[in-house]
Amino acid sequence: MRNAKGNRDRLVPLPEATLALLRRFWACHRHPTLLFPNRAAGLSGAHRASSPLDRGGVQRTLARVTRELGLKKRFLPTACATATPRT
Repeated sequence: MRNAKGNRDRLVPLPEATLALLRRFWACHRHPTLLFPNRAAGLSGAHRASSPLDRGGVQRTLARVTRELGLKKRFLPTACATATPRT
């Protein structure tokens, strides 16, 4: 993570399951430098891509990875009240 709290970079461990899934994904396109290459030429041409996926493409890919891993965002309800100004 870049520029986290205190403007310091943080190292975050990568779970083994995520690493395995990313390796399977890379095995599909085998681009030498890009993990998420642009797919304008389709998956078969991804190894020749000169640019990465756009931001939305990366988000969709990561959403698919998390769904396949069974990861879910959980938001616990919070009990907080907001004051409304009286008129």
